[in-house]
Amino acid sequence: MAVTERRPRPRRLHWALGVGALFSGAALLAHILAGIALPLTLALTAVLLLLVVWSVWRRAAAAERQRLTGRAVIGLGAGVAATLTYDVAKYVLAQWDPSPYNPFEAIRVFGLLLTGPAAPAGLSLAAGIAFHLLNGTAFGIAFCFLFGRRGIIAGIGWGLFLELFQLTLYPGWLDIRFYDEFVRISALSHAVYGAVLGWGCQAGLRRWESRPPAAGARSSSG
Repeated sequence: MAVTERRPRPRRLHWALGVGALFSGAALLAHILAGIALPLTLALTAVLLLLVVWSVWRRAAAAERQRLTGRAVIGLGAGVAATLTYDVAKYVLAQWDPSPYNPFEAIRVFGLLLTGPAAPAGLSLAAGIAFHLLNGTAFGIAFCFLFGRRGIIAGIGWGLFLELFQLTLYPGWLDIRFYDEFVRISALSHAVYGAVLGWGCQAGLRRWESRPPAAGARSSSG
């Protein structure tokens, strides 16, 4: 009797990829808590992510691979849109606040950590912006795999979860002097990020799932 290979449940694959997509946040957390160089932690967590993706891809059927790819693309698009909206919200809120608090200070610090203090200022700034966008987009992909269908309320909850991460670590790490301003601007901006992310993922997944399956997926699943 032939033994049929047991396929993992799709939900488990989604959770594996969702947790793996948090790699850049895990790298930053390891740097802040353990003092390990950010380029090293980022490289290590990126390798772990690639191993997770390879393992999931190898075990998934053809039809499931198509669904996973679609979800990743939707999360990427929603994550980029949410990150850009988050930055606009921070900028606007900072203009309304009379204090000299700079809500984009973390980007400068990211750049210094990635390139070193001797690097040209433009290169350091570009590296900081790239890491910031990577974080926001990766968190968006993670949300899409973990909670993508649940909409705006779940997205806001996700954004406030990220805010809790910042409230716990950033004030001491960045020596933030204007704490009240930091809390107000960051919390509202994360709520905006989450709302855009939750709406984008839910709408994108509805459109994706309403499409007819590709010919290859139909034949492989039949």
